[in-house]
Amino acid sequence: MSTQGQRRGPARRPKPQPGVPALPAGLTPLDIGGLRAQREHDGVELADCDFSGAHLSESSLETARFKGCRFAGAELRRLHCAQVVFETCDFANTRWFDCDFGDVAFLDCRFIGASITGGRLSAVLLSDCLAQMAKLSHLGRPHMLLQGCDLRGALLMESDLSETRLADCDLGGLELFNVDLTGTDLRGNELDDLKGAANLRGATIDTLQLLTLAPVLAAHVGLVVQEADGEGF
Repeated sequence: MSTQGQRRGPARRPKPQPGVPALPAGLTPLDIGGLRAQREHDGVELADCDFSGAHLSESSLETARFKGCRFAGAELRRLHCAQVVFETCDFANTRWFDCDFGDVAFLDCRFIGASITGGRLSAVLLSDCLAQMAKLSHLGRPHMLLQGCDLRGALLMESDLSETRLADCDLGGLELFNVDLTGTDLRGNELDDLKGAANLRGATIDTLQLLTLAPVLAAHVGLVVQEADGEGF
């Protein structure tokens, strides 16, 4: 059947690259008690607050900044954040469930051992963050940029990462399970000992990365690699 005369749908435009939200001057200082006092906050700033081990749920934050706050071991459920900046915050071993983040930046934060499950991540930036051994799962199709981050030993699973960009990240020992990387540009990232080679289908890598991944790719397709014994026929 001829396709002449048929109209094609409009080309899908790439989304703008996530960045740091521009927050206004004069945000209202808020402490832990104030945050817990009500569920919705707009135009606030929290500095050096300790939420370690806390359980926070159903809170809504818009146009806010968290600086130097500690959330180690906290459980965060169904949080809504829009135009929020987290700077030098510690999220080690936190558990996130079904959080909704839009236009949010994490700058120089720690996510070591954190677990992020479900929810929506749109226009989210992670810059210079430590996320070794973190677990990100069932994130749908997140729109994220990770730059200068350390994800050694992390696990990414059950997500469509085709709108996730990684730049200058250390992905050594990263494990991929049932993720879609179609169209993802992995050039410029460290890929040593990456696990889950089948998930790389459709991603872009450079020549040196291909050499690094050769043992992993060979194992995936069942190749036996041995040195030549030097004997002729």
